[in-house]
Amino acid sequence: MSNILVIDDDDFIRGVLKSVLKKAGYAVIDAPDGETGLRYVDAHDPDLVLTDYKMPGISGLEVVQELVRTKPGLPVIMLTAYGDVALTIKAIQAGAYDFIEKPVKNHELLEAIQNGVKASAQSKSLKQVIAPEARKEIEDNMPAGKTPAMREIFKNIGRISLNNVNVVLTGEAGTGKEQVARLIHFSGINRDHPFMVVYCSSADEQKLEQELFGYSGTDNNTSRKGKLEMAGEGTVFIDEFPELPEKIQNRLFRAFQNGEFERSGNQNPIPMMARFIVATNKNIDALVSENKFSKDLYYRFKMFSINLPPVRQRKDDLPELVQSLLIKLNRKFNKHVVKVEDGVIDLLKTYNWPGNIRELENTIIQAMILTHGDVLEKKNIPSFNQSPEHKDDSTVLQLVPLADVEKVHIKKVLDALHWNKMEASNTLHITRPTLNKKIEKYALVPPLKR
Repeated sequence: MSNILVIDDDDFIRGVLKSVLKKAGYAVIDAPDGETGLRYVDAHDPDLVLTDYKMPGISGLEVVQELVRTKPGLPVIMLTAYGDVALTIKAIQAGAYDFIEKPVKNHELLEAIQNGVKASAQSKSLKQVIAPEARKEIEDNMPAGKTPAMREIFKNIGRISLNNVNVVLTGEAGTGKEQVARLIHFSGINRDHPFMVVYCSSADEQKLEQELFGYSGTDNNTSRKGKLEMAGEGTVFIDEFPELPEKIQNRLFRAFQNGEFERSGNQNPIPMMARFIVATNKNIDALVSENKFSKDLYYRFKMFSINLPPVRQRKDDLPELVQSLLIKLNRKFNKHVVKVEDGVIDLLKTYNWPGNIRELENTIIQAMILTHGDVLEKKNIPSFNQSPEHKDDSTVLQLVPLADVEKVHIKKVLDALHWNKMEASNTLHITRPTLNKKIEKYALVPPLKR
């Protein structure tokens, strides 16, 4: 009979958990706080620890950290009613076996305990100090959501960040794949090393090859390092990796096999130490089965895979998504929109968001630009995002050419960012040259200074 230690300062919850576990055939010991719980671990040698997070004295996270240090083979499951993305990742990074939010579902709890009891070893603890620049990256790229699918993704991010494994990210355009890649890197064990980004659709084959592998010319002035070399022990993120030309696929596979690569035009080997995170919105398994992408290279990339769900499948996350975007965009636009008018979330839920989080972000940007106070108002949500039953006289859809809508939106973003083209191109998710072409096309000019 497996012995479970339950740590919770709430007598009622502790009693309920004991009853559920005893009915499932477990022996149960209980402790009212973290200090007592740690003493009971030494005295009773439990097979698994179930701990609350928010307790007086030692928190559940501190219990996890202490047990990972002193009892690295002991599974610890954390329970909390105060869970969020950051805490989920912290708990998994600290060594928690699992993370379950209250109110607890019995089948979810028992399944986690059954798996935990069978576990033979747990991840070792890592130093939790994060450099300021890494902390900012984590905050800026923290996904939002509480749906079961997103909670599982957060757990996996925590696990992946502790291991230098290659990862394949899949999902529709705009679901936040690069955001997740950055979070994995900057919350992980190689966060102090570079994060290099390669966009496969942004260059021809020769330029892409030189971007990845570098180029050796006749002298130092014509030679340059590629991103594989610059990444060192960091991360190389390849966006839309199925578009890698066959020649480059073959070079990458040989680099995996040999553990080294050469710059173009040079035979001197360079160790390949970087972790790869690759992303696509295509059906990569179908492309591999149709021999349109190297099977060997794909399985080198696919040590772990995460599929990011589209917004239409996680509309219950819209309150958290809007809150997360407001925090991010308030900093970017120097605004203070901290409240959401009643009806805004319901309105957003009527739309299926084919552009996913990217489209939602642009919608919130437009609404913030039109906002003069601290409230995100329903009337400022663009009318083309509304279903007919939610339109009123102030938000009637005007049938105008798409170019007119684009022109107005680009002008609003440029004005809001004081014509900082770099910030504007990042906000609009277009390149700087593309932005310049559109400025010229629409004859846009900065507002007159007074």
